[in-house]
Amino acid sequence: MDDIEAELNLSDVNDSSEDERILRNIKSGSLPRLAHLPSTNARSKETGFHKSARLCLKAIRDAMLHHRWQEAARYLAAYSQTLEETTRGRQTVACEIIWRLGTEILQHHPNSQLEDFNALYERMKNSGVKNYAKICLEHSFHLLLNGNFNDAKRQLSVAASWKYGKYSASQSMELKLIHAYCGFLDYFIWCTKKSSGISSDANTSRDMHSYFRQASVTLQEIITQPGVWDPFVLSYVDMLEFYNDQEGALKVLQNYAYNKDYPSNPNAHVYLYQFLKRHKAPPAKLMSTLKVLHCLVPSHELMLEYCSLLLTSEEEQDKLDCLAIAMNLLDYPSWKYDLNAWCSLLKVLKFLKQKRLRHLIFKEWEKRRHLWLVMHYRTCHGKKDCEENGKLLLVKAKVSKILGESGRGYNRFVCKRERFKCLFY
Repeated sequence: MDDIEAELNLSDVNDSSEDERILRNIKSGSLPRLAHLPSTNARSKETGFHKSARLCLKAIRDAMLHHRWQEAARYLAAYSQTLEETTRGRQTVACEIIWRLGTEILQHHPNSQLEDFNALYERMKNSGVKNYAKICLEHSFHLLLNGNFNDAKRQLSVAASWKYGKYSASQSMELKLIHAYCGFLDYFIWCTKKSSGISSDANTSRDMHSYFRQASVTLQEIITQPGVWDPFVLSYVDMLEFYNDQEGALKVLQNYAYNKDYPSNPNAHVYLYQFLKRHKAPPAKLMSTLKVLHCLVPSHELMLEYCSLLLTSEEEQDKLDCLAIAMNLLDYPSWKYDLNAWCSLLKVLKFLKQKRLRHLIFKEWEKRRHLWLVMHYRTCHGKKDCEENGKLLLVKAKVSKILGESGRGYNRFVCKRERFKCLFY
């Protein structure tokens, strides 16, 4: 709503007596009509119709903010008269407002049906040529959510072949996306066929392969263009793996992750790692993939697996990197109370201690000692962990002991907890 307010200066509207009179006029019927009233302010260039439209939009906003969806729908029916506006700029804005607000209202309206959505989308496509491709794409999404695969594909096919003068060039990105979702929908149908089983029905097998060819041609064309294509890449890789083309799937994922023409995308490295892990790749390949991911997102949950892999290495530098990565995770507030992250750190510390590499521990500890004593080991943290997560309290206490900080006030809560357990067990 903020964008609409900025577009039409709704934030500057004052509830004058004239405004209230126009609003009462709009509210007068069960299906309100906009009031074509002359402007009483000689200094204003705003006509009575435009003022009524502005106030009606304000009423829609207020009804939506208070979740009065039926009232908002009645006002929107009145506001739709702005589609008859002869000024091209105003009509374009009105069409986009009705499209976006209309779908939001129907999503929440207690009596809305699929036919209502279809009617809104069809009217907006005929009224707002500039947004035709976008509206078709959104319409297909709504049909997909309701399980109407054939209707959704029909919408995408119509949108993919749409042309309208100068707008066709400016909407090349939308048309490219529509083309991608045509392939994505073929993939969905292929998945449906796959779940029904191919061994028992030769026709199903032929249908599956037909949809595979259609989807693979489209998806391959899309993902070879630089961009972020996560769902399309995963779909294509899934089909390649099903037909045992592991080499082709690996090439797709490697290109998606390492091609410098593509934008930086941590998900690309996650997908590559998951593929390599599924196919039992050697630890060195797994570590090299996670190393790049660590550079992009050092707080990623896969860093726990990265630590486990680094512990298997014979290189001392890898051991030091393992400790740094485990401790880096706990520098982030989102990991502060995560038991798995603390257990991973404890495992690393125990391993280094067993290998007589305590110098590596203290080297890394000195870098963050001041931060961690404040962030993790204050008395208030001990009290919170003692009350809410006893396992976390014990693990953190063991970590502090290895780090040479067992005399801190935090550790008193471990003794307190043990005494409490002795009283009741």
